[in-house]
Amino acid sequence: MARVLGAPVALGLWSLCWSLAIATPLPPTSAHGNVAEGETKPDPDVTGTHYWRLDTSRDGWHSWPIAHQWPQGPSAVDAAFSWEEKLYLVQGTQVYVFLTKGGYTLVSGYPKRLEKEVGTPHGIILDSVDAAFICPGSSRLHIMAGRRLWWLDLKSGAQATWTELPWPHEKVDGALCMEKSLGPNSCSANGPGLYLIHGPNLYCYSDVEKLNAAKALPQPQNVTSLLGCTH
Repeated sequence: MARVLGAPVALGLWSLCWSLAIATPLPPTSAHGNVAEGETKPDPDVTGTHYWRLDTSRDGWHSWPIAHQWPQGPSAVDAAFSWEEKLYLVQGTQVYVFLTKGGYTLVSGYPKRLEKEVGTPHGIILDSVDAAFICPGSSRLHIMAGRRLWWLDLKSGAQATWTELPWPHEKVDGALCMEKSLGPNSCSANGPGLYLIHGPNLYCYSDVEKLNAAKALPQPQNVTSLLGCTH
């Protein structure tokens, strides 16, 4: 049977593996989205439409359609984050909000435009975002689009002020801030860590301040070897 991955760690793990699926097209899949054995040819039709789930009965990580877990949500997702027992899925200019207690229930009135939920950067209209994250215990949402990074306070809602921050990345495909380390090979073996993904590469920072102060990219790791997303 599949292992149920609870927030925030569960959301984080599937977010990281799912982000890899966006950057690197998944191979052809079976009826349940599991990668066909021995196949390596990319299938662009599933790129961005699947997430990864740890399935102990099937020996590892397997891809599943996003609609399988969130049938009321978007068919593909650009960014995902959780806050105050809610899961936010962003596609283009739209945001879907699900209650996480007792299963995923779409909040009434959603989807709605992202700017109606969290505002927008001054003088900028965002057509889409590349990634987003919130560190545990914080209400600061960080949003990345292209080479730009902003933070805003979710407690302010649509009236939030977006503050741009420096960082060394030109683009990322996924992001996650966690209380616990992802393992001995991560940059933060005994504490919290911030993980950014671009293509098959995972970049690790001990915190947001280290990301903002960085003048060059750290040595990348391969996300598949770090998390075991090999199926």
